[in-house]
Amino acid sequence: MNEELKDRGLKKAVREQTTFRLPSNFTYRTMQKVEEAIRLREKKSERRILLATIAAAIFLIGVSGTGLVLYFGDSIREAFTPTTLPQSESIQIPCFYLLLILTIPLFILFDRWMRKLYFKHHTPKLPEF
Repeated sequence: MNEELKDRGLKKAVREQTTFRLPSNFTYRTMQKVEEAIRLREKKSERRILLATIAAAIFLIGVSGTGLVLYFGDSIREAFTPTTLPQSESIQIPCFYLLLILTIPLFILFDRWMRKLYFKHHTPKLPEF
């Protein structure tokens, strides 16, 4: 008898329950949130990878520079000490800063060109409606 009352109570509660309906764009919004969460996770991982790469590069440059100085310090010092050449054999080399002024714009143009190529191939294509 007690079980029948429970069953009737459950049936009555189910009958009285209002029907719950999801909004029509529920799946679209859910997928938007999922994609946004995935994008944020990818951004975080890309940032971690970038920082790890920068740290590794700085470490390797420091270690290689230290190694070169320790093993070849005297040779390097001798190579950069100015030697006197006879006047007839002197070679005219452009100023170091002139070379920098010429190469930096070239590097900037190359960087711009490479970024255009990269983004041309790696930007997601948006669907057309």
